[in-house]
Amino acid sequence: MLNKSSGCPLAWKSKIRPQQPADSLRYVTLDLASDSHARAAIEAYADSCSAELPWLADILRARLERLNRSAERAQDQFAGLQEDGAAPMPLTYCEHTARRLMAFACMCARAREDYSAAAWDHVMKSFDRMLVQMR
Repeated sequence: MLNKSSGCPLAWKSKIRPQQPADSLRYVTLDLASDSHARAAIEAYADSCSAELPWLADILRARLERLNRSAERAQDQFAGLQEDGAAPMPLTYCEHTARRLMAFACMCARAREDYSAAAWDHVMKSFDRMLVQMR
């Protein structure tokens, strides 16, 4: 079992070392309270399993939402995204995944004849500002 709940890098807590096969890896324990990579992994897992296991996705998202409400997570809210009287909407923990998908969307848009470089530049700058503010 590979354990990351202490916040240490994976290789430090595991018998598996860099550049060794990880065939025996079956379980990973993640510390949501202190590891932003764990939060990104749980968010991605909830998104991935939501169609087949909506109850599990709801439980995982509820846990992330409780972390968002805690004092130490308050900086992860983007005040620009909120409805009247609602709390700020949390942004993704999967910044790298979000950036990769936006770059892919932009690449697909460039292939179309109605592509607008100015419009995509505006979208990408706004998206980047939101992600930077999330850190």
